[in-house]
Amino acid sequence: MMVHLFGKETKLTATSLTYWLVVGIVGFFIMTQVGMDLTVIRKPDKTDETYGMVQTKDKQRIQVQTYGTLYSEYHSDGYGTYPFGFYKGVKLDEQEQQHVRQILERASGQSMSALEADYSEQLLSKMEASGNDYFEESNYEFPLKDTASYQQFEQDMMSVAELVGKGSSYGKEDYLAAATEPKTYEQAMEEYQEVVDKDRVTGAYARMVCDYFGIILGIVPVFLGATVMLRDKRGQAEQVIHSKAVSSMRLLGSRYLSTILLLLIPTLIISLMPAIQAIVIANKLNVSGDLLLFFQYILGWLLPTLLFVLGLSFFVTELFGGIAAIVVQIIFWLVSIFSSSSNLIGGGGLSLIPRFNKVGERALFEQFFEKLVWNRLFFAGLGILLFLLAVIVYDYKRNGGRLLGKGR
Repeated sequence: MMVHLFGKETKLTATSLTYWLVVGIVGFFIMTQVGMDLTVIRKPDKTDETYGMVQTKDKQRIQVQTYGTLYSEYHSDGYGTYPFGFYKGVKLDEQEQQHVRQILERASGQSMSALEADYSEQLLSKMEASGNDYFEESNYEFPLKDTASYQQFEQDMMSVAELVGKGSSYGKEDYLAAATEPKTYEQAMEEYQEVVDKDRVTGAYARMVCDYFGIILGIVPVFLGATVMLRDKRGQAEQVIHSKAVSSMRLLGSRYLSTILLLLIPTLIISLMPAIQAIVIANKLNVSGDLLLFFQYILGWLLPTLLFVLGLSFFVTELFGGIAAIVVQIIFWLVSIFSSSSNLIGGGGLSLIPRFNKVGERALFEQFFEKLVWNRLFFAGLGILLFLLAVIVYDYKRNGGRLLGKGR
């Protein structure tokens, strides 16, 4: 009976317009964001001008770059923060600006007028060298004095973080993550070898593909979930279902599982395009690409997202209605997106959408892996819990109960 019910629910969902709209949106998003040509991994060469940047542990560079960011924001009289995932510009009052000024003058051993002259000189020389009329503020090399103390630097950043507020660039984790230095040839070769040996090249691309899939699957399935839950009312089939000897768990369970399957199948099919490209790139590097590894990433990374979004959709739709479910998920999605916007490589925490928007960076992924596993287990478990709560509410209403003045 369960198999028959599962098949029936699968057919009803698969033939709905909403389902194909959702699949179309997912496919269009991946095609436009990932594209038909993946960024090609190549073996570093000693003649390369640059090998990219890597996070630094050099205390002097950390100070130079962080004080440089602080000067740039002081100079523009505006401080960027992300307190709840959303950008918020902060403007300090005159006394607070004076405090920041004292920090910058003490760290440099120069007056503010001398710092302004140095900043202008760097701006002009770098614009002339690049032939560009735009100067990236993060490129400002702050003139740190030789006797600058790292302990004093940490105290300065704590002080500024308190002034500017939550989500600034001056929390310890934030300025350590932002500080970088040029990669050496040896570092670039080591990273390349990890991508070849551990990722078999395909894994390096799979992380980036999962990043983009996570963004779109974190929002559009809610529309399908709400549609599935409201199908009985629209089809005026509630009384028929209520009179049949089908338990609420079997009925909603078949809908939940069939909807997950119907979203997972096109996700796997759409991901074939970048997967095959990754295999071709691996072959050009004389590496045997691993298609199975690619899809292990897809399943492990994205299935928990589907479990949660559909579980939330089922529960909120049953409790408040379809519009409420969509609104709740949009808010949740926006918070998740913006909470990780300042760290697109290994960012996530307890965000629904863990980020890894770069090909390669195997060492960073290994540092991020344990957090990612706990994140995915948390959202998979929470999604299943929300589904079970939806079943309880559904069954209560089905047996004549009323919640918030509503019954079935």
